[in-house]
Amino acid sequence: MEVEMKGSVNIPGHPLVSGDKVLKLPIDSQASFEYEERLHLPAITKARKPKGSVTKPVNDERRHLAAERYYHRATADSTLNEKPHSVRLRDSVRDTIVRHDLRPEQIYGVEDFFQRDELELLHAPVSSIAIDQLLPESPIRLGSKYTISADSMASVLNLTAVMACEVKAEIMSVSDEDVKIQLRGTVDGAIDGVPTIIRTIGKLTFDRKLASCTWLAIAIHETREIGRAEPGFDVTATINMLRKPLKATIALPVVARKIDLGEPASTNRNYVSLSSEKLGFHVLMSRQWRMMRDQSKAVMMRMVDNDRSIGQCDIQPITQLVDDQPWSLTAFESNVQVLLGEQFVEMVESDERVTASGTKILRAVADGSAEGVPIRWVMMHLSDESGKQLVATFTMEGNNIDAFGSSDMQFAGSIRFEEPDTNNEPIKKPDQTTLSSNYQGSVQHDDKTKTKHVADSISNANTVR
Repeated sequence: MEVEMKGSVNIPGHPLVSGDKVLKLPIDSQASFEYEERLHLPAITKARKPKGSVTKPVNDERRHLAAERYYHRATADSTLNEKPHSVRLRDSVRDTIVRHDLRPEQIYGVEDFFQRDELELLHAPVSSIAIDQLLPESPIRLGSKYTISADSMASVLNLTAVMACEVKAEIMSVSDEDVKIQLRGTVDGAIDGVPTIIRTIGKLTFDRKLASCTWLAIAIHETREIGRAEPGFDVTATINMLRKPLKATIALPVVARKIDLGEPASTNRNYVSLSSEKLGFHVLMSRQWRMMRDQSKAVMMRMVDNDRSIGQCDIQPITQLVDDQPWSLTAFESNVQVLLGEQFVEMVESDERVTASGTKILRAVADGSAEGVPIRWVMMHLSDESGKQLVATFTMEGNNIDAFGSSDMQFAGSIRFEEPDTNNEPIKKPDQTTLSSNYQGSVQHDDKTKTKHVADSISNANTVR
């Protein structure tokens, strides 16, 4: 499959201000994929091989809900605002499982976890699992026209939902070997809660002997709104897909893996690898979490579900002083209360622990309010034996506590410190070793300024909302 895309990526002028002026950045991208896949039907459906008649309904046979897929090639080379960027799929995540019973389809590595850019690379604009859903459900002949359902277009275009669909198809030619079909129309849908409009025109070939679509060429123009975790798009893309049967597997196992479509995918499969090059750390988090900002003085991650902000995590570095003494949990808890000031209502809990990897964790959970909205803060100090230290502040509205779950513990349990980017600006030595001063990690040392900066970082109610 080859994908070429041109257009603009739309981002708000200020990433934390809703409705701010939109910046349009030009993008030019080429992606290439080569993979083998073994399709899985639902357990209740028994696959039947059609006898070659072009009039045979394909409603049952085309509803593949999962696949084993091994990527022999998955690459993308793009230029965004004149800056080149390349993505290559690592060897450890070439062997995958695809679940198409979920929308958009979910893909999981068999041996390792994806990095965010790898996940975005593999989220193709067209799903090879669903391509047969473009076929008619009733008898046809040369010149026949039919409507492709909203459900089918949602599957083919990898959308979460379709609100309106006007896509028509026409049989252009019929022979003993194949049937050629042309389609055209507009789909008004959404992906992960973000509205999008797709205009499409395409051609496909149905091989009558193989009883499957073997070729698809489709052009789409997508206009997607800006989401809380992803930019918007105004792009035109062309997708060319060629499918061929394999006599034997190449890299996939000879014996098909069991995929239980009656059960959701294991939670452990739903992690994504997030890294901060600037602060030098790596974590495994739920795929709802995204790295929104990675700077030498502050990193911000956001948890978004179906375009709804669940929580936010602000991470700042702390310098290690020669005469530093380890912080006690009591001191940490007291400083949290001081920093929250009038926003503080009660300390829910606090604890300290050492993770399996040797990271020491001080953790304090506080409830309060900001602008009349109930807020929960989870503040953590993390340090390793080499002296590397970070402070992470998780912020969420009170009604999002359940959705947030144990994200803070997943962060603490999976964090691994790495060497930061060598281009980092040096963090100046703070004047004192209190939590408030170390939190700041910037050139300002006035206590009031530092406390306000931290309080602003902690009470991210407006940005979380």
